[in-house]
Amino acid sequence: MKQLHFCGGLPRTGSTVLMNILQQNPNIFTTTTDPFPEILDSNILQKSRTKEKFQAMSAKQADEAVYGMAIGATTGWYTALTEKPIVISKSREWTRTHHLFPDSKHIVMIRDLRDIVESFDRVNSKLKALHTVDNEGRNYATMCEDEKYNYHFTTFNSFSDPLRNSLPRYMEMFNSDIKFVRYEDFLKEPVFMINRIYEFLGIDSYFHNLENIQQSEMYEHDNAYFFEKTDHQVKQQMVPWSEPKRVLSDDFHNRVIDNYEWFYKAFYPEVLS
Repeated sequence: MKQLHFCGGLPRTGSTVLMNILQQNPNIFTTTTDPFPEILDSNILQKSRTKEKFQAMSAKQADEAVYGMAIGATTGWYTALTEKPIVISKSREWTRTHHLFPDSKHIVMIRDLRDIVESFDRVNSKLKALHTVDNEGRNYATMCEDEKYNYHFTTFNSFSDPLRNSLPRYMEMFNSDIKFVRYEDFLKEPVFMINRIYEFLGIDSYFHNLENIQQSEMYEHDNAYFFEKTDHQVKQQMVPWSEPKRVLSDDFHNRVIDNYEWFYKAFYPEVLS
């Protein structure tokens, strides 16, 4: 492994299909949702501090040793998975440990919040019995719009957590090593956006077959993370852009815009105009 880069952002934003496309490049290995950054943060950087023998070490030696272990573990993890020289790891957890990898770059996928919620809503509409159940045991299929809003934006879930935590981190640390990619732009001009990503990463462009997009070798089942019983499969062809079909009310959507004006001001100013 010669280069390590990261892909994060919000769910339902096209990160999986982007990773599946980039893995066509014989020099690039991409992951599905990568468990390693959480292992690195929780089990190496944090738990090591609780050991008495570790606490007895000098601060300088302990810092250098743990740093060496973190870098060595990272290298070992990915070289065991692939011989390709470039790795792009998909995980929102890298915002907790990005300081260890100053040469790495971050691709951050975003999407209009209204359409992220609509996407989750469509997932639930396709289910017959195994709908999302919130923290209070309410079935998503029976929720009124106010309850749906509270579920998506106020309870802890795969959408609200990165919206509250990792996305603001990306925005605060925004520099030349971070590229925000809007889902809408990706679908409208996929070849152009992919070439811009290559330019951002400093990698030679590659001709990708957008009519034959294969699933990642590291296939994952979304029901490991979400309350929805669903699989993380994407279509083999790049889906062309179309105007979003929204079934939730205008009041619901306006509430999203009003309460997340900071998001729209940063990424979708045209919505506010």
